[in-house]
Amino acid sequence: MFKAKWMAVAIGMVVFVFSAVCATLAADQKVVKVCIDTEFPPFTWVEKGEVKGLDWELWQYIAEVGGLKIEPIFVPWPQSLVSVEKGQADVQAGGVCFTCKRSERLDFTRPYCKQDQVVLVRKDSDLNGVTALCCGAKVGAMLGTAYMWLEEELVAKGVDIKLQAYDVTDLGMKDLENGRIDAMYTDGPTARSFLEKGRNVKAVGMGYNYEYVAFAITKGDPKNLVPIIEKALKNLYESGKWAELIHKYMPWSPIEAVPMAIDYKELCAQ
Repeated sequence: MFKAKWMAVAIGMVVFVFSAVCATLAADQKVVKVCIDTEFPPFTWVEKGEVKGLDWELWQYIAEVGGLKIEPIFVPWPQSLVSVEKGQADVQAGGVCFTCKRSERLDFTRPYCKQDQVVLVRKDSDLNGVTALCCGAKVGAMLGTAYMWLEEELVAKGVDIKLQAYDVTDLGMKDLENGRIDAMYTDGPTARSFLEKGRNVKAVGMGYNYEYVAFAITKGDPKNLVPIIEKALKNLYESGKWAELIHKYMPWSPIEAVPMAIDYKELCAQ
């Protein structure tokens, strides 16, 4: 009888200690607020209430190996970088490209992919990769990204196009299909994702304005996320899981080692 009671007490103590340790570990987890764009395939989108995409799966892995807890923040693309800049969110996950101007306000991990820009027109359009970006064409683009490039590199240099800004890529795609704009200028992965879904559009120009895709972090990296993210990316590549994700979400893309060995200071000095 005594021995049985002693065993019960011992087991109870083990369970108590184990529970306390688990509770402490859970409490010690860093909560990371991650901005998610709900309409930006193949990086992030929401389907039937479920978040999907390359960046979302990446963050599941990063959280698992880094001991982090993700809190998704659903913010339209133009507001997402502002939210991270102001510290209202910690990370922008959704195909954000590094630029030297952005690096003045935000920190970036090293890149995990490289993308071009693509010109889409309706399937029945006679426009090509040149005429779709000149001669009075009405061109749609996402605010704060492709739109900025068109403004600085074409409009400011006298090219005759009429720009239409969008907060959500799919709205631009719908306007293109319905004839309200003549062309949509968007990043390659997103363009190819829409093409694969059989939308009433075709690509007439690819390979414009190559950029590096990375995670944008609040300036100063107050939660020390950059080394955690980059270590997770390295582990992901070495395990072969990175190749699986690329084949799943961007099958046209080559498999490159991540994080990429890019020196941003050198890049901006060029």
